[in-house]
Amino acid sequence: MKIFVETNFVLEVALEQQESSACERLLDLAEQRMIQLLVPAYSLVEPHETLTRRHLDREALRSRISTELTQLGRSTPLAERVLASQEVVKLMADSAEYESKRIEQVKQRICAIAEILPLDVTVLRGAAEYQERFDLSPQDSVVYASIHGHLQPEHEATSCFISRNPADFDDPDLRQELAAFKCKYFSSFATALEYINHALTKPGV
Repeated sequence: MKIFVETNFVLEVALEQQESSACERLLDLAEQRMIQLLVPAYSLVEPHETLTRRHLDREALRSRISTELTQLGRSTPLAERVLASQEVVKLMADSAEYESKRIEQVKQRICAIAEILPLDVTVLRGAAEYQERFDLSPQDSVVYASIHGHLQPEHEATSCFISRNPADFDDPDLRQELAAFKCKYFSSFATALEYINHALTKPGV
């Protein structure tokens, strides 16, 4: 069974978010060759863009907080509380390094067990078409174009496309196109995992 995932899968695992345990199980199934995991190459790059934006915002906030704490620390009655608050400032600085390392670790694991869908001229041309036809963002159109080229024809086994951001791929025509290729869309990794586990118990899967 082919399982298509995208950028939010990488972030879910790397940042150990709400459904990371389901994502970890999908990685385990891929390592055991019980499913075939397919990931657009762009989805291994986009997490860095996401983290960079977050880290810049966090650094700006950290800088403002640090400045305010310095000002507050000049008040003797508040000095002790300000000292205790410095741990928050340190956490904000340390988190960027931790998250960057986690992204790299997860990327290495994915590259070892998944099929990476290339970002080539065909994908870029398809992305321009899908962006207009389905009103996708430039980023989502690249993801969909990467996946579309690897969808199964109707007579083949059902595949799955999982994205935690249902609004990104909410166009009815897009969902209909996926269904025509027997590709089920899921907006939850946990729900998709339940479906996949059930499907794997069927003979011939």
